Amino acid sequence: MESPESLSDPSRQQRPQAGLSFGDGFQFGCGFFVAGMIAAIILALVLALAALALSVTGFGLLNNLLG
Repeated sequence: MESPESLSDPSRQQRPQAGLSFGDGFQFGCGFFVAGMIAAIILALVLALAALALSVTGFGLLNNLLG
């Protein structure tokens, strides 16, 4: 006779995933939009930090651009 552990229990079987994850968005293209937005935010922060560093050293970008 088989032991109870060897019997297949339908409640313990793996169910298919019902929801979508962040990685699934790359299949539809919206994940690339989110990745692009994150890259744009990081680029804006780097440019703002560079402008701040230049203005502290006395080379202000806005003073040169505006006259």
